Amino acid sequence: MLAILVMATGLAAAPEPRPLTLPIATELAKTAIAACAASGAHVSAAVVDAHGNVLAVLRDEQSPKPPIAAPRKANAAVVFDQPGSVMEPRQKTDPDFAAKIAADPDYLNPHAGSLPLHVGTAVVGGLAVADTTHETADQCARAALAKFPQFH
Repeated sequence: MLAILVMATGLAAAPEPRPLTLPIATELAKTAIAACAASGAHVSAAVVDAHGNVLAVLRDEQSPKPPIAAPRKANAAVVFDQPGSVMEPRQKTDPDFAAKIAADPDYLNPHAGSLPLHVGTAVVGGLAVADTTHETADQCARAALAKFPQFH
């Protein structure tokens, strides 16, 4: 009887498949960079997991900057579960929110071009595009995400 209980417990504790893997994160970042390149913008893109840990950071070889902002933007999308296009104006009008950003500038950048990645109601990661205008970054991130229907 104990053996059956142990086996049943082992089956119940099997880990669920992760929806955001390194290959998917890399393809998502590549897709975002390609979306921007198609409009003449040379950017960086980053994908982080549900804990804000970087899975992929890619930089177009013609991007004008090192890829510093993209991981910070992707992390902010995860931490606050909001797109940068919502967080950016909020930072200007909500002093408490602005204080949270200011307290952790090496990990949080609430600017447009970042999107949380959801599966159901769960945040499973974040995508961000940086090193172009915020409007262009937002368009590229949204265009990339549209090609990955498993995230919304």
